Amino acid sequence: MRLTINISDKLSENLKREAANRGKSVSSIASEAIEHYLVAQRKLAMGQKVLDLVGKVEVPADIYDLIEEGRRDDRP
Repeated sequence: MRLTINISDKLSENLKREAANRGKSVSSIASEAIEHYLVAQRKLAMGQKVLDLVGKVEVPADIYDLIEEGRRDDRP
């Protein structure tokens, strides 16, 4: 798919240099970078959702006993 974007001259130069250093196309380097960014953003969003839940979940008072019991359990 073809997509047109505007980036700064400095970023363009860095992108071209990186592509040349890696022996890859500018397009493949840009695609990798965008994919990495999108995955990182999804992970951050999921982490934030988990943090938002902290304190809203009731944890049993004997949680440490339950965890230790699970550690001793030798089931495969």
